[in-house]
Amino acid sequence: MPNDLRKKIYLTGIFMLAVTIIGTTGYYLLGQLSQQDPPWRLGDSFYMTIITITTVGFGEIIDLSLVPGARLFTIFILFSGLGVAAYFVSTLTAFLVEGELTNVFWRKKMETQINKLGGHIVLCGAKRVGAGYYIFKELCLTGVSFVLIDSDVSLIKNLQNQFGNFPAVVGDATHADYLQKAGVKKARSVVSALNDDKDNLCVVVTCKQLNPEIKLFSSCSDSEFVSKLELLGAEVVMPNSIGGLRIASQIVRPRVVRYLDLMIRDKNCVVRIEDITLSKKSSLVGKQAGDINFSDFTQLLILALIRPNNPLTVYNPKRSMIMEAGDTLVLQADVKSLERFRQYHG
Repeated sequence: MPNDLRKKIYLTGIFMLAVTIIGTTGYYLLGQLSQQDPPWRLGDSFYMTIITITTVGFGEIIDLSLVPGARLFTIFILFSGLGVAAYFVSTLTAFLVEGELTNVFWRKKMETQINKLGGHIVLCGAKRVGAGYYIFKELCLTGVSFVLIDSDVSLIKNLQNQFGNFPAVVGDATHADYLQKAGVKKARSVVSALNDDKDNLCVVVTCKQLNPEIKLFSSCSDSEFVSKLELLGAEVVMPNSIGGLRIASQIVRPRVVRYLDLMIRDKNCVVRIEDITLSKKSSLVGKQAGDINFSDFTQLLILALIRPNNPLTVYNPKRSMIMEAGDTLVLQADVKSLERFRQYHG
């Protein structure tokens, strides 16, 4: 249930309770001050208040004509109760008419999808002005499991209409509650792509507290924040710097840049470059690179092998090279082949 609606319902309950207490106390005191015989009891005063507020039309169990001002007090209680009821009805009507009920079901559906996830990516921010939108598009194209956190519900729904259904959380990613709703404790990595570097820093700090083992990535526009983010263990990407390098690369080596652009941007091309780390249980551990059955994976190429605790990257490794647990293979293949390779040999 949205927080605004919850507050309005709580407020309605408080108002109704206040009217009931005032009415019960008022009738009781009026009876005491007028020295009625027998005196008006609290139970009778409470009953009189309830039938007045609800306008059920039962007869008066207290003779109001004997007490000056009692009928005026009854009119006050009656209009107060009607006012609270009208406020509640208007709130409920707005809830239904403005689509809030639909939003409740939509949020519940999102929560169900997120609860089923594990080892996914949490993406914070997908505004079109910024890196988040392009990260989001690539995650959709590659079929990677992810959860989007953004404060703009209309943006999320527009993206769902455009790219298909995906789990999302509506809220401020700098708040721990929304990160927990996105399953940050079960996620493998978090990408903070908010437009404000301070917000990105806040996301990284919060994620580190919630899940110390999680892998963190952050966009950054101000170089002063780079060292702070890296100190927390985040891998930092500066879009402005990368944009400048790309322009320079396009000037110096235009064909290579065009090839990479086609591979990433062409909707008909599903070829990607990814890295896959071999676990101790991988079937490739102890085998040669040439033992991989390349025919099982479409367009599979081993571009490089990165060995842990070794600063040197082996490019285009020889077929006779023995693979070890912890080795990272940089592969080029279509998306489905990469996913199958990860399942079989990761």
